[in-house]
Amino acid sequence: MAMVNMNNLLNGKDSRWLQLEVCREFQRNKCTRPDTECKFAHPPANVEVQNGRVTACYDSIKVSYR
Repeated sequence: MAMVNMNNLLNGKDSRWLQLEVCREFQRNKCTRPDTECKFAHPPANVEVQNGRVTACYDSIKVSYR
């Protein structure tokens, strides 16, 4: 079982590590924290939320080191 999961990670098919929990207060339109200060996701309306989570785009979270 662990080998199958490791193969998925190595092949880039397991995107669970890119999933972020959506702020429950934000979902109720009651979160008073700015996006930058809340530890949970505040997705725009056009982003699909599944089971209280969103999947981030890898390119959007990459940090470039120069």
